[in-house]
Formats: sequence, C-alpha cells, structure tokens
Amino acid sequence: MIVQTETNNHTIAIIGGSIAGSEAANLLASHHFKIVVFEMNALPYGKIEDGLPNWHINLRNRQMKSINSNLRHPNVLYVPKVKIRAEITFQELLSSWKFSAVILAIGAWHDTRLPVKGAEYLHGDNLIYQNSFIYWFNHKHEKNYEGEQILLKNKIVVVGGGLASLDVVKAIMIQKLGEKLHKKYKVAISPFDIEKKGISYFLELYNETLESLGIEKVQLLYRRGPEHMPLKSPKDDTESEIQKAQEISLKMLSKYKEKYLFELLSYAVPIGIEHEAGTLKGLFCERTKIEGGKLVVIKNSEFLLECDQIVSSIGSIPEEIGGLPYEKGVLQMKGKEKYQVEGFSNVFAVGNAVTGRGNIQESKQHGRKMTSKIITDHLSPDALEEWLTNQNQMVQDKVKTQVENILSEVQKQPVPDIEIQKNIMNKVSLMHSKIGFISYDEWIQENIPERLEEQLGTT
Repeated sequence: MIVQTETNNHTIAIIGGSIAGSEAANLLASHHFKIVVFEMNALPYGKIEDGLPNWHINLRNRQMKSINSNLRHPNVLYVPKVKIRAEITFQELLSSWKFSAVILAIGAWHDTRLPVKGAEYLHGDNLIYQNSFIYWFNHKHEKNYEGEQILLKNKIVVVGGGLASLDVVKAIMIQKLGEKLHKKYKVAISPFDIEKKGISYFLELYNETLESLGIEKVQLLYRRGPEHMPLKSPKDDTESEIQKAQEISLKMLSKYKEKYLFELLSYAVPIGIEHEAGTLKGLFCERTKIEGGKLVVIKNSEFLLECDQIVSSIGSIPEEIGGLPYEKGVLQMKGKEKYQVEGFSNVFAVGNAVTGRGNIQESKQHGRKMTSKIITDHLSPDALEEWLTNQNQMVQDKVKTQVENILSEVQKQPVPDIEIQKNIMNKVSLMHSKIGFISYDEWIQENIPERLEEQLGTT
C-alpha cells in the first residue's frame, strides 16, 4: 500500500537498504523527495544480518531498529527481492522509469577471489569464502534453511587478517567444539555461551582437551607480523602512534588466541595449491619479511602447509553493475568529495559503493579509549558491539555529508512532470502485488528468520 504524503515531483531510486541506503533514504525523504529503495534481499539489514556472526546480538538489534525507523518514513517505498542487473537494469531506472536520480548504496558481498595458483581446481568444501561461511553459520539452524550446507573439516587454514578474519576463526572453533560436545555428551550448547566464555572454559567444564575431542586448532595465515594486524589504527602516521597501535593489536590478538585456541602463522603468503583430483592436500606458502617498510617475499622460502580446507577471508568488494564505470573493481567517482559517479549528472554513491570495501573500518579519530576498553573487558560482546556501533555511526555521519551534496545536484535537475512520479508509483505497486507486500512492518515481521537465541538457552 502506497501512502500519499507531501512530496515534490522528484523521485529518487536508492539501490540497497542497509545502513548507508536507509540513512540516505530518510534524509532525502525528509526533504519531500519520493524515495524508492530497491533491496535484493527480503530484509534490508545487509551485513548486520548476514555478514557479522550471530553473537553480535545487541549490535544487530540496534541497527535493525535504526534501519526500520529510516525506511518507515511515509515518503520511502521499500521494494524487496529486486536485484538491479537481473529484474531491472541500471539503464532502465534512468530511461524507462525516469528517476530524477539514482543512488548506489550496495553492500560489498562479492568475496575477493583467493589469488592462489590452482585454487580454480578446488570445489565444494575444499575452498570456502567468508561471506558464504558466515551466512551459513548464522542461518543453518533455521527449519526452512535452503542455502549452502558447509561441512567443516579437520585441518582448516583461514587466509586473511583483521577483525573479520578473527570472527571467522572464532566461528569455526565455536562450531567445532559445539559439534563435538553435542556428539559425545548429547548437549546443545549455545554458540553465544561459547563466544562469551571461551573454548577453554567448556573444555575444563567437561574435563576434555582439544586432542581428546579430536579438534585441530584452526590456523590463521597472515602475510605480516602479529603486531601489524589491523586491529587498532594509529591516530596519525608518527612512529610513536604506530608503535602504540601495534602494542594494542598484539594485546588484542593475545586475548583472542587465549580465549579461542587457534594458531597464528604470520609472515607467510599462499602461492599455490597441493591437490589430488580436486581434493585439497595443502597450501604452498612463501615466507615474508618487512624490508624498508615494505612487505617482501623471501627467496627460496617455499613450504607446504598441510590442510584439508581453506577459508578465504581476504576482503569483499561490491558487485559491479553494468553500465557504470569501474577501475580494478572500484566505482569511478568525480572530484574530491566522491559522491557523484563519473560520467553521470544524476547518479551518485554512498557507503561501500564508494570505498569498495566491505569490512567495517576503524576510525582514526576514535582513539585509544574504546580499544583499551575492549582489551580490559576481555573482548566482551558488549565492548565489541559498542565499538562496531561507532563504526556504523561513522557511516551514517558520512552519508549525511554526501546527501547534502547530492541534494544540491538533484535540485539542479529539471523538475519532472508529475505523471512520471505517478508512473513510478504504479510500477512499484505492481511489484509489491507480485510478492504480497502490503506494508513495511508486516513484510519485516513475515520475513524475520528464526533467531537462534530464541531456541537455545544458556549454560
């Protein structure tokens, strides 16, 4: 049902409804523009729902509330399950739909391919990518889950570095422990309890060890040294601040290893695959070092890291949309402010669509206080979620600045005939009818998945 309210004749399409897209939609709607938000998924929550492990409950619920509030604005029309490139092309939004402007707010869901010779010969569970793994980890408990099924093997190597990779490592160790204890003791332990209390707590509780349960430690392969892992960004580029940030990163990493019992293999990069008929046997690696401030590969340092499964966690980029200019996977933007897409007067981008990065980046302005709190609180969920909330707030603040610039550009466009807006509203009504969409709140309620914390109690 489309609610008529005070608008001008301009109608703007926003592709993507998560943090950046919903913020832009609400801001523009408040200026009396009619906004149509196209979202490829049923729900608009993006990586808050499917890209972060499900133990980030408080963060997810806060961000959902914020996104819902933004998209409930009477001038915002939410159109789910529409992928631009498939159901509608980008060119159609400008030509046949005749939107006054199109804003890209797409998330970065396309995993960066593992740049390793021989990886193309692997199939199935031999090589898993981060986004697929976290989606499975978050949704596998659902009765109607129809997505990819993942079977974790024994010797797992995670390739990557940073908080996203550490989340992957944690999730693997949590899943392995939960499976083994369930098989041996017929107990269903909430992954939220394991995440909070740590692997060692439950081993001691059941008088077990990793060895007695047959669990191999996950190995995290990182190209630099542990002090270089980007867990804390320096305030500036001075040597003293860089050293402080490295010391904090080391402390954080030590806490992670102590709590989740994984191994870090640093100063090494993957270069090839050892396999037999597509079955993984190991990962060929080379040693690295820092020389003159740069990472260099040590000659004749190749070694074989035995493993039967690789999880690649080296980053995500937005999927390219045909008809738009890209260079090395990054959308080309105009000028210093980078809010307007090169070659167009009425196409703009916000959030990950501009940066080309899919992970939540730490603010250099956030300082030492929050990171120290994370360490002091032993990486508690509340501290991490407060930290992550700050990163999302930064996205929203950046979008506000971008929208101010976009507003001025849209107002330069000729005022369209009201019939164009009516035609867009009719098309939206048809799309809503096809999927049984009546109202935003009803749709969200119908499509919220089964929450794991509602099914499993705490130990």
